[in-house]
Amino acid sequence: MNSRILPLMGIIGLAWALVFFGSYMIFGLIVPFEPFPENDHIFTFLNSLLKVVLSAILALVWIVIMIELRNLYIKRNLSA
Repeated sequence: MNSRILPLMGIIGLAWALVFFGSYMIFGLIVPFEPFPENDHIFTFLNSLLKVVLSAILALVWIVIMIELRNLYIKRNLSA
């Protein structure tokens, strides 16, 4: 197999692994997370807001990781 394809396959494999890991984090840990008691509308709103913020942070971390992988791949190919 061509040696140029192997790093791309690694990036794609890591991207899929991060998607599965991120999905588990969101649906397995963040969605059931209830830090505030749900006896008032404001606490329900705060729970939902916290879940959205945590999910957005996780998505941004995923994007940053993918950008860094792309930069690493491009830097390695341009130096070769």
